[in-house]
Amino acid sequence: MKTTYQTIIQNYFHSFRAEVSMAAFSNTKPGLVVEDSIDYYRLWYVYQGEGQIILNDRIFDVRAGHLVLLPPGTPQTFGNSERSIGIFWCHFRASLGDMQVFELFKLPICVIPENKDQMIGLFTKLIEAYHSRGITRELRMRSALLDIIACYLEHCDLSEQALVDNETLEKIDRVLEYIDVHLAENIGVEELARLVYLHPNYFIGFFKNFVGCSPIHYVNIRRLERAKRLLEETSDQISSVAMKVGMKNHYLSRLFKQVTGLSPSRYRQIFRSSYRGQFLEERGVPVDDDDSRTIF
Repeated sequence: MKTTYQTIIQNYFHSFRAEVSMAAFSNTKPGLVVEDSIDYYRLWYVYQGEGQIILNDRIFDVRAGHLVLLPPGTPQTFGNSERSIGIFWCHFRASLGDMQVFELFKLPICVIPENKDQMIGLFTKLIEAYHSRGITRELRMRSALLDIIACYLEHCDLSEQALVDNETLEKIDRVLEYIDVHLAENIGVEELARLVYLHPNYFIGFFKNFVGCSPIHYVNIRRLERAKRLLEETSDQISSVAMKVGMKNHYLSRLFKQVTGLSPSRYRQIFRSSYRGQFLEERGVPVDDDDSRTIF
């Protein structure tokens, strides 16, 4: 998939926030039919049995082993056959900006994870956390939910064509490509806004809605990422690295320290030292490195 599309997707889900409102395991009665219109997400893992979901006049067959994600805001009908159906499930609400993720990425209703035990384990953790009264309850619910959603996304066939056909994403793609090509230069909001024929004030909100941060913050993120690669893969002087990413030496050092807790030179030293140690250990070579400073 195109790098800029990957960036859009990664940043989109980086901003993902979800709140679980209910989690449980249910065995439905045979012949059950339920019609509903909801304002939250439904997430199911079918443990046993089979049924049908009608969503926007489309029929989806679901059976044991299926992981199902149903979006809010659409009438839904579920029915099962003469047999009962066992479902791990949860309801959650999420804020992903002004556009619904289903509309943006054309996500499927149903996927089939390979590891059944993993899915059962994750839903069990989610249900146990929901019933907990401990101070870590919210963290553990969120952790389990995010793991389940990550499994769902990993089994989605995200179509690049769906992104290409989206006019809004094409605009963002144009901006992100421009930023990557011109990182060594001064980049202003005005020139980025001109690329997509938007007023700078409107462009900032437009960009943040999709990428999850302001244009200037994103430029700094990309500059820092490129600086890391240069520090890892070349022997360039720090001043040369700063110039190649469009920063003054002192600003790169300050940003690096702020984000990683390390100066650029210490980052390079620790990265190469830890990589060397891992490389040797994987080949059974003893490593004797007592430099405790590498963690600082």
